[in-house]
Amino acid sequence: MLQQNTTKRIGYWLLLLHQAFDAATTTALRDVGIDRRQWQVLHAINIGVATVPEIDEAFAPFLVADRERSYRPVVEDFAARGWAELDGDAITPTEAGVAAHARAEVLVNAHADKQLRGITQEEFLAANDVLRRIAENMRDNGSL
Repeated sequence: MLQQNTTKRIGYWLLLLHQAFDAATTTALRDVGIDRRQWQVLHAINIGVATVPEIDEAFAPFLVADRERSYRPVVEDFAARGWAELDGDAITPTEAGVAAHARAEVLVNAHADKQLRGITQEEFLAANDVLRRIAENMRDNGSL
């Protein structure tokens, strides 16, 4: 059996990390004026996720956690800031949005460097692979 007799199993660590990443990333992005979820949406837009439904699909687990139906309000906020153009569901980053993304990415990368100190790229990729396989097993067993 892979799980030890402890109250701090994988779910505990996943939830703790989720909460900590939300708080710490929001703090790191304070100067840009966005929180973690807004960063994720801004990043997605800037790497080519081009519609609101694609954003919602990419971040479906976060929609559930955030008790939201869509991240359209986040995209609309970016349009109001001049960071994106929104035409129906189609999203296009603006020059100002690309610049905001670049500023935020520097902060996020610096934050990640601190949080991942002492972890090799091999370990990080292995951890991600293990979590992906657990998720796939859960999906295959009807749990997701």
